[in-house]
Amino acid sequence: MNDQTTFMSQEINEISKALSGFQSELKQPKLNKDVKVTTKSGKNYSFKYADLSACVEAAAPTLKKHELAVTQIITDGKLITLLVHSSGQWFRSDVNITLSGTSDYQDLGSAITYLKRYSYCAILGIVADTDDDANAACGNQAQFNDTGKAASTSRGKKSTGTAAIAFTGEQLKQALAELETVTTNAEYQRVWEKYSTAYPAMCVKDSEFYKACEKKASELPES
Repeated sequence: MNDQTTFMSQEINEISKALSGFQSELKQPKLNKDVKVTTKSGKNYSFKYADLSACVEAAAPTLKKHELAVTQIITDGKLITLLVHSSGQWFRSDVNITLSGTSDYQDLGSAITYLKRYSYCAILGIVADTDDDANAACGNQAQFNDTGKAASTSRGKKSTGTAAIAFTGEQLKQALAELETVTTNAEYQRVWEKYSTAYPAMCVKDSEFYKACEKKASELPES
């Protein structure tokens, strides 16, 4: 079995036709979440995104019309997303889940929902955000609001454990090497923001990069 058949059925003519029809008729979900973020360095920014329920609600009628369905399962440390057609043809997407010593199941569930949303949107071609929402994984404070509503909830700071998309050893090596060259608080903030934005999983609390940042911050002169 080659790599191609690992992530799609042997024949894809029927599902390709159905997916093309689905994407041509799909009405993209409304960005129903308004997020205000305070980064660890004290800066602020905001973005909007559609949560998982909004994405599923937007896609469901058109999926049904074209005899398509999406199912997601977790097995062997992976989130597996399957797009299936009534013909039996399918596409598959796998995402590794990296677990880091958490006993907080609510925290773990939130992280898995994050991965489910991105995988669901990726396999269907849904545009669900204007930016990523993996802020809490980096110790940022994010206030999530339902767009157009006054009520809001706070995600706060992430606990000691998390689940996130894995990063490579080379990326970690590069981040640590760049951190080592830092000599001022301004440079420290620049490096932190660069890697926390590019690789949110890298800066979870108690990770190697997080600990290195804490050590570096303690060595820098107060500004």
